[in-house]
Amino acid sequence: MSKFYSNFLFSIAVTAVMNALDMVYHLATGWAVHLNYVAIKLTVIFLSVWMITQFIGIGKEEGVVASIFGPFMFYIYYVFAGATLNREMFKIDEQFWFFFLHAALMLIAYFAAWSFAKGKTHWARTTGFILAAGFASIAFDALFIMIRMRLNGLDEETAAGLMTLSLVSVPVIAYILGVIAGVLIDRFIKKNYLDRLAAGIIAFALIYLFSKDLVHAVFAFAFVNIAYYIIHGYKKGIASKSQ
Repeated sequence: MSKFYSNFLFSIAVTAVMNALDMVYHLATGWAVHLNYVAIKLTVIFLSVWMITQFIGIGKEEGVVASIFGPFMFYIYYVFAGATLNREMFKIDEQFWFFFLHAALMLIAYFAAWSFAKGKTHWARTTGFILAAGFASIAFDALFIMIRMRLNGLDEETAAGLMTLSLVSVPVIAYILGVIAGVLIDRFIKKNYLDRLAAGIIAFALIYLFSKDLVHAVFAFAFVNIAYYIIHGYKKGIASKSQ
């Protein structure tokens, strides 16, 4: 695997996990989450992580730098960007203290992804993988929900009002439980692809059971497998570079 492609996958994983953590926090504390804002944040954070990863490297020091640089660049964007929602109706993270929150979430996301690839203990690698695969899947799912709202013709403010913690609580639980089950199966059975298959099936079953939405459940299965591919892909690239 080429350095560029493994760095690309690593940057996607870090960006997805950071944004999933951020969206869950926003929804849990009553701050607005909407597609335009999330799309810009994904773009800025991804480019920041990828540039550092591609031109400097992947490591502990690089993770600290990325966790400061990415949120800082997003804060600079936010200072000069026009409002994307009616601030009288919606709260959004324009306060400066959100920079520190975003930096903390970036640290978690970066070192979850890094620990799976480079962790020295089984506990660190397992924890990193559960966080990376689980929250990457959650990020893809949240984007799916928001894009679906847009395709259904909902305007930005209506969609933001419908985007609540209750809407994503089942997917969050489904993906985390699915990935944990996949990790356990991989540890005790050791069959190729059985872990990701089981994780995807559990996510599919739980989302379909509680929502009766077959399309969402099918996408859930796909999101888990995409997350597994991304994470195992960059790990393979990092391992080949260290040899």
